[in-house]
Amino acid sequence: MAARRVHAPLPDSLSVAYRHTDAIKRLTIYRDTTTARQLWQEIIEEDSTYSPALFHLSLLENSAEAVDYARRAFVADTTNKWYADNYANKLVVSAQYTRAIPIYRRLLNLDPKNLMAYHALAVIYNASGMPYSAISILDSAELRNGYNHYLAEIKHGLLLDTRQYERATEEGRRRVLEMPYDISARRALAETYAEAGRDSLAEVTFLEAFRLDTTNVETIDLIANFYYRRRDVERMFDFEDRLFRSKDIDIEEKLHKVRQYRANTAFYIDNYIRIGSIIQRLAIDYPDNRDVVDIYARHLIACGEYEQALSLLRSNLAHKDTKPMDYMSLIQYEYTLERMDIMEEDLKAGLERFPEDISLLSFHGFIRMEMGDEKGAIAIFKRGLSIATTDEQKSELWGSIGDVYHQMGNDKATFKAYKKALAYNAENVLVLNNYAYYLSLEDRELERALEMSQRAMTAAPNNDSYVDTYAWILHRLGRNDEAKRYMRQALTLSGQRDASLLCHYADILWALGEKFMAETYWKKAVEMGYDEEEMATHIATLKAATTNKE
Repeated sequence: MAARRVHAPLPDSLSVAYRHTDAIKRLTIYRDTTTARQLWQEIIEEDSTYSPALFHLSLLENSAEAVDYARRAFVADTTNKWYADNYANKLVVSAQYTRAIPIYRRLLNLDPKNLMAYHALAVIYNASGMPYSAISILDSAELRNGYNHYLAEIKHGLLLDTRQYERATEEGRRRVLEMPYDISARRALAETYAEAGRDSLAEVTFLEAFRLDTTNVETIDLIANFYYRRRDVERMFDFEDRLFRSKDIDIEEKLHKVRQYRANTAFYIDNYIRIGSIIQRLAIDYPDNRDVVDIYARHLIACGEYEQALSLLRSNLAHKDTKPMDYMSLIQYEYTLERMDIMEEDLKAGLERFPEDISLLSFHGFIRMEMGDEKGAIAIFKRGLSIATTDEQKSELWGSIGDVYHQMGNDKATFKAYKKALAYNAENVLVLNNYAYYLSLEDRELERALEMSQRAMTAAPNNDSYVDTYAWILHRLGRNDEAKRYMRQALTLSGQRDASLLCHYADILWALGEKFMAETYWKKAVEMGYDEEEMATHIATLKAATTNKE
């Protein structure tokens, strides 16, 4: 019988190497991550400084543990560029930017041609508020490795950010020389000229970029913006027209531009014909887009083309996927234009189609209330309560019911409804404001009214009506110095165009003994539409009360 051959055990060093190789095989060939991880963990339990196992474990993990493995691998062998690169990247991923800087610098000593390391360092320096260090590291990259288009682009941007226009110009010109047919390089140079105030060179360079590709939307947009800044509106619109004709810009971007036009009232008024032609083009190109239809309708209304605007909005109602908001847009415009005859018909049609839509129901209730049909309004709002699905909706409906009861002169029912509204939503700012104001008119629970008013004002600090309420309650509490300060704020917010606010301010001034100024603001209130006879009665009552006190 032949004797069995017995293999001598492997030395520890070879055993570790064998298991490391086996782990790599398990991972790469068999995709057995679990076994590979187990083998490497066994290795570092025996030898905590075995850098290959530590390195591979760091690649398998995605946590703070991965950073620690990467660190230990790097510490075990600081001459290995892969370990340095891995550790630095792990630090960046875990947002430990400051700790990553010396590791990247070490990596660049080991691997001076690692362009990604230069890029990473530049990004970290810039993000840390050290743009000049970022520029310096990019300069170093070029000295060591020659010109690189990608890094040059980053450096050019940093030079612009730090307003080093001379260097930025040099860098921009060099990029154009290196890449004469690269549109982005030429655009960047044009922007450099523009920021440096060299408009003539900027214009020439922008147009050179445009001629390289007359369809490039980014170039066209930059040129349009350039002419806008120069107030050369005609040329701006020449390029804007190209943008709106382009199929490379989606409808949302085009709508955003139109909204920007409309937001600048003076610009919109001065250029409404050119803007109108752009909007009209959108309406032709996107006839079924509701946002386009809405913007076009708004433009027509601004131009006094009311019937055409309403007809356009009504066309939205023919779609199969018509939504309640389509009806709301139409009837709100009809209400604004005081077309009550057709508004009622369209509102009725909307409710027939969407009988359980809270917005339509609420608007219907508001209209009935405005027409003096308080009972009808309450019935509509209560119907809304029966189908409301959220606390916010119920709060709004109870608030509306409270408003109707106030119009009827039923304060008890008003306050009861407001309490229910706040029970559903304690932060309903409109209810908080109205509840507080109506309490102040009755001289009831003024401290509570002040607290509610303050909550409403805090939630909407730029609402002149809410600030007015707060000031008025302070006045009713006898805190007239404070009331005056807040009422002046309310007047500023309203542009002194609200007669009621002017009257309130005058009353506060009268209480402070500033009688001449009080008379002045009472007169202003009348000029702004306050009923003259009602004002005369109001002033006489105040003066009589003052005389009696004296």
